[in-house]
Amino acid sequence: MYFACTRENLMQSLSVVGHITSKNINLPVLNNVLLKTEAGSLKLSTTNLEIAVNCLLRGKIETDGEYSVPAKLFLDFVSLLPSGKVELVLKDDGLEIKSEEQETVLRGMPASEFPLLPKININGSYKLKVTDLKHAIDQVVFAVSNSESRPELSGIACFFSKDDGKDRVLFAATDSYRLAEKCLSYSEGKGEAKFIVPARALLEISRILGSYKDELGIPDNVTLSFAENQMVMTFGGVELITRLIEGSFPDYQQIIPQAFKTEALITRIDFQKAVRAASLFSKQGLFDIQLTLDPANNTCTVASADQGTGKTKTILKGEVIGVENTVTLNYRYLSDGLAAMSCEKIRIKQIDSMSPVLVLPDSATEEYKYVVMPIRQ
Repeated sequence: MYFACTRENLMQSLSVVGHITSKNINLPVLNNVLLKTEAGSLKLSTTNLEIAVNCLLRGKIETDGEYSVPAKLFLDFVSLLPSGKVELVLKDDGLEIKSEEQETVLRGMPASEFPLLPKININGSYKLKVTDLKHAIDQVVFAVSNSESRPELSGIACFFSKDDGKDRVLFAATDSYRLAEKCLSYSEGKGEAKFIVPARALLEISRILGSYKDELGIPDNVTLSFAENQMVMTFGGVELITRLIEGSFPDYQQIIPQAFKTEALITRIDFQKAVRAASLFSKQGLFDIQLTLDPANNTCTVASADQGTGKTKTILKGEVIGVENTVTLNYRYLSDGLAAMSCEKIRIKQIDSMSPVLVLPDSATEEYKYVVMPIRQ
């Protein structure tokens, strides 16, 4: 094998595929990246047996071949090379890396020892805008459950449908204590579909989409394709394959209240600061803060108290309608939802101290819902 390209392009491709590899003692080849010439490009592949990432790198090929080398070592070494041309030559004793006057041999394993990457029989595909998909993942993935007892909650549920003649997709995640839901439109794709994608796979997709920021020739759209138990993300020359999570996602729409007794419109940044201040005096392990909406004075009060540290109270002006209402919430859950929004103002909707609280961006264009369950006293 002989392949030549620029150091910068090689670095970019290695950083895309190398993130999912880790130190695997039982199966050392999983620490490697497979290099294989294919259709005039060099194909770089990595896998952890749950997720596989492929990336096509264009360059000059004189002879074909394939070989696997340690991904992290390869990336670390290439990062130290000077800018310019890099040549990869497969020799009997390993992969020779040439750059200006520097020659290095990197020993690896035969390509035959690398796991076979699955061939997917696609059932359906959907095309979304890159910026929309990345933003949607970032807005819901933090609400995924870390518990292994309910695998169906360890991923993000995706629901593709036609709603009022529009092609729409819902992304939802919950850990039973809070729920995040984001709605998007997609440009291509037919029929309804629903599945659960592992959180780590979607985090990896978000990272890959973000790694090509402001580069020329990068597509505006990303394609999500699905088979019986797998999903494929295609973005330019990058492909990510992941297993889907088996099981049924809970009917979460039932826990989103439809009628409320109190509603407030307040500035998001001011509310975030008030929550942060109250968090400093919340009880250790309980992380509780008290939220009071007062329509008589058009105020939103955020307070907390702890015998050991003291107490605090912040009164924010806003627009409040309904009845006076107080609820105790976990400040960490509330802060996560607020950080996922970028709007100037938010709406907070309450029923009583025992019911979920709904937080929405005050925006005509952003369809996002965040629900926090109360701490019951």
